[in-house]
Amino acid sequence: MFKKICILLTTFCLFQSVSTIQAETISKGVTYTTKSETLSGTPQLFRHVTVQPDAGNYWVTTKGRDRVLATESLPSQVSRVATNGGRVVTAINADMYRVASGLPIGLQIQQNQVLVSHSVKDSATKFPSFMINGQGKPEIGSFGIIGSATSDTKRVTIHSVNRNENLANRIGIFSSAHHSSKILKLIEPSEAMKKEIAIVYLKGYATSAFTLGKNYQWTVESVDTTFRKEIRLPDAGVVLVGLGKQKAALLALVKAAEEKSNGLLSTQLNLVQLSNLQMRNDIQEAVSGYNWLIQNGVGYSLDSLALNHDRFLMLARKARTLIGTTSNGTVQILTVDQARLDSKGITMLEAVEQMKRLGVTSALAFDGGGSTELMVRRAGEFSPKTANVPADGRSRSITNGLILATHYVPSNLATTILLTAPKELYVGEKSGFGLKLTDANGQPVDATKKSIAWKGTGVKGLQITAPLTPGKWTGTMQVDRAKRTVSIPITNRLTGLTVNGGRPILLKVGQRLAISSEGWLNGRRVVIPASQLNYQVANGATASITKGNLFAKKIGKTELIVSSGGKTVRLPVTVSAMKKEEVIDSFEQGVYEARSPYVSSYSVRLSSLQKSVGKQSLEMTYDYSGWKKQNGAMYIKKASWIIPSPARALTIDVYGDGRAPWLRSEVRDAAGNRHVVDFVKKVDWKGFKTVQATLDPTWPTPLKIESLYFVETDATKKGTTIKSKVYLDQLKVLY
Repeated sequence: MFKKICILLTTFCLFQSVSTIQAETISKGVTYTTKSETLSGTPQLFRHVTVQPDAGNYWVTTKGRDRVLATESLPSQVSRVATNGGRVVTAINADMYRVASGLPIGLQIQQNQVLVSHSVKDSATKFPSFMINGQGKPEIGSFGIIGSATSDTKRVTIHSVNRNENLANRIGIFSSAHHSSKILKLIEPSEAMKKEIAIVYLKGYATSAFTLGKNYQWTVESVDTTFRKEIRLPDAGVVLVGLGKQKAALLALVKAAEEKSNGLLSTQLNLVQLSNLQMRNDIQEAVSGYNWLIQNGVGYSLDSLALNHDRFLMLARKARTLIGTTSNGTVQILTVDQARLDSKGITMLEAVEQMKRLGVTSALAFDGGGSTELMVRRAGEFSPKTANVPADGRSRSITNGLILATHYVPSNLATTILLTAPKELYVGEKSGFGLKLTDANGQPVDATKKSIAWKGTGVKGLQITAPLTPGKWTGTMQVDRAKRTVSIPITNRLTGLTVNGGRPILLKVGQRLAISSEGWLNGRRVVIPASQLNYQVANGATASITKGNLFAKKIGKTELIVSSGGKTVRLPVTVSAMKKEEVIDSFEQGVYEARSPYVSSYSVRLSSLQKSVGKQSLEMTYDYSGWKKQNGAMYIKKASWIIPSPARALTIDVYGDGRAPWLRSEVRDAAGNRHVVDFVKKVDWKGFKTVQATLDPTWPTPLKIESLYFVETDATKKGTTIKSKVYLDQLKVLY
């Protein structure tokens, strides 16, 4: 009794749901759901696809690079199906594989043709397969290939297909699909096996896989009894390899074929369901999995799981790819991530419980860990994308995949509107909608080519401007005959207010500052309409404010008070005397950048050769050999050239060379506007001279001097190599 209570308590604690995102239909009969849960105190992120029986959808398997010994990422395998016309709805990784070669652990059948078999009978029992039968319905079970090669009087068993391992005392058949090189290399044969080998080359068919139940007639081309590291695989034929005790049997078959039937022999491969030994050559698609989870409605216990697999691995938390079938033919796919804050992976025992909750009667686990990947074509979208976060941080190269595609062709008539709307808007806020469309069969419709009609104010297309009064905005969108009504709460209450970036305000007498205000609503920034801002200055004699512009009137201190959306911010304001002038750069130290898209043949450095004040000035050496295009502009930049207050002019001392060109400056104001000002049209003097560029005191401050630059407009000078020098000193601002 105590044990039963513990089991019940464990099951209760094991599944504690935290949140679930509502399922979306991604094709007719197919839904996709993401859900977060806590299992035994551990967060997990599950992605779940349900596939109802529907003749409009169909299953296919893919193989890495269409070769047995190969791997390829799931997105690449899916892309190949799409390129060939398949409308992929969802896809998952499938079988485990030898990392070194890409050889899948188990069976794979494509379009009723066996590409690769299980290694041995025990392997077929240990690694169950997901199948699609002749009626297009899914099954999960243990299936094995039984093959034969016959002549008129002899028959031998073919033990495996395209599998270059576990061939001791066995016969394997190999096609050109075994490897892209069309070379067969046997894995780890013993020295004894190397001495007992028969290699039989057969010709007659250009086949890469073998149709189940089909009798293939071959002609013996040649026989080799010498072990080879590399065995050639023909395009229009196959190779039989017999090792150990099977060498003699295979050679006897060849001899009988040559003596009794002109060198002709036949091969046949049949699929058998191991649970009842029933012939199942109707199977159209098949991929194997890692282990059983649920069989005949009974979930595996830890002891059952550990019979064929390491007990520790069954209890390890890993990313998982799970698949199961219900009694009515519904397929349930479940993936879980690992190595993430919101998902730590699950044990195989927890995987059993998860699949039992989905009501499946048969279930298996595919490859997991870094191989786990689920691709989904989301509702209203045209291409599938990886939905989970692979444990490697990227798509792993895997051996094969399982894909659900659809026969349904998009009708281009929208019947369902999928609208992503703001959860809440601030008064006057501008925002956008996200729109996706599907037709009656859940197929995507191109929203960019559709006319959108609205019933509602302040909305056009996919843009909305919230009303200036709080309440609830309601609008109805119509596309084709589909309609969708959406309601959005409108609020005039902020959760936060920031003024001037939260910095105290320092002004000079006569300076004007545009006050910046940012509203915050539940963690996101919103633009506050001017009508929703209220400004006050505590001491009007020191400063005044009009339409958000603060003006410093006389020396002193005061406080700026800004209110909006139920929030109030108070900022100290200090007004000091205005300087008549200020040195921006004395060119005594610092880092200067000389870079231009137009002229490359110039450089700058600090130099003591010429100076108007101090010990150094900035020397620019230039010629026009590197003048590439347009006007010959040569830019000089320094990050710290800032004008803090409204100013009327810039001045700079220039040591001329008598032929330097136009001297200008780029200035950007606090609003982001760019202004170009002129110092002098031509530096046609020698020695130092102070030149001046006019500024506009109404430009929002602080101002940034983005560059000083010389620009030559006389194109005849392009390419000249005469080197010249000018010197710059004492860059000042006049207030």
